[in-house]
Amino acid sequence: MSDISMNAEAKTGAGLSYWQLVRRRFFRNRYGVVGLIGCLLILLSATFPGFIAPYAPETKDRATIYSPPQRIHIVAPEGGLTRPYVLGFTEEMDANTFEITFVPDPEARQNLALFVKGDEWTWLGMTFETRLFGTVEGGFFHLLGTDSLGRDVFSRMIAGTRVTLLMGLLVMVASCVIGTGIGVSSGYFGGRFDMVVQRIVEFVKSFPDLPLYLALVAILPRRAEPITIFIMFAAILVLLRWADLSRELRGKVISIRSMDYVRSAVAVGASDGRIIRRHIVPNTSSHIIVWATYQLPEVILLESFLSFLGVGVQAPMVSWGTMLNQVRDFQSFAAAPWLMAPVGMIVISVLAFNAFGDGLRDAMDPYSND
Repeated sequence: MSDISMNAEAKTGAGLSYWQLVRRRFFRNRYGVVGLIGCLLILLSATFPGFIAPYAPETKDRATIYSPPQRIHIVAPEGGLTRPYVLGFTEEMDANTFEITFVPDPEARQNLALFVKGDEWTWLGMTFETRLFGTVEGGFFHLLGTDSLGRDVFSRMIAGTRVTLLMGLLVMVASCVIGTGIGVSSGYFGGRFDMVVQRIVEFVKSFPDLPLYLALVAILPRRAEPITIFIMFAAILVLLRWADLSRELRGKVISIRSMDYVRSAVAVGASDGRIIRRHIVPNTSSHIIVWATYQLPEVILLESFLSFLGVGVQAPMVSWGTMLNQVRDFQSFAAAPWLMAPVGMIVISVLAFNAFGDGLRDAMDPYSND
């Protein structure tokens, strides 16, 4: 083979499998790669919250209730670079308005360091005491301030990543499995089975989502264990989210089952189960993967919204929505606007997963330019 033909083959992607082409297209999409990096960082935070957060989510510093965020300094007061440190606050009250203000106190300096000893945390049954960063002196510092009980907002936000993301993944996977099974079966078998299934799908989709979510969540037993409420809450979200994927896959399977390779498999006596596993589902996998990447941020937003209203995840479990529940009125927001920090994590996660989904969609498009 000549050098010209080899270069042309490398340029057009000839000789590469479908998934190799998808990978090459995806990593050429900068927007999608940035989204992937953001998703990996969020997953890392959800996997090791005890290591990344400086304190346990329930650790209280009663001396700094509603304390504002502390700024990290790297320049010494006398000039020149120094090791990172933060300054504590002293409270001052206005004699006329009785408003309390926090003034940095140079005498209350706390030096910061990496890999310090802190609150115990567990991972896979193993107990650790090392935290990613903290104070050398063992005191408290609060990058994003504290709440009404003196708990560190940054630590609780990192801990809430696990609960919120676990809810999103659980609902997404369950909806994906149910929607794929019902949609593929309905489109492949057709006939009376398809008619019955589609009437069920239409019945499910006929309900308005939000009012039904609120009605179903309202009947959850409030005296049950938080983990029980968490599972029941996830089941309610799954209840109405599988139908969209089911309807989309049904249409794709109806067109796929008339393809020559499916007819050939039927002609040689392949069973329905083998045809579905080896031919139908693999050819709908790109649609399923892209749907899943878009579904996850939607569930994160829905969980955060319902938990913000107080009808979702319940304490002592920590999620981004339960943290925002503390600032449901204007007075709380005016007194401690830093309690809105989880909004930033919600926005970042939604943008990251959407960017990742856009990159996958473009990479899996067979008509896209390589």
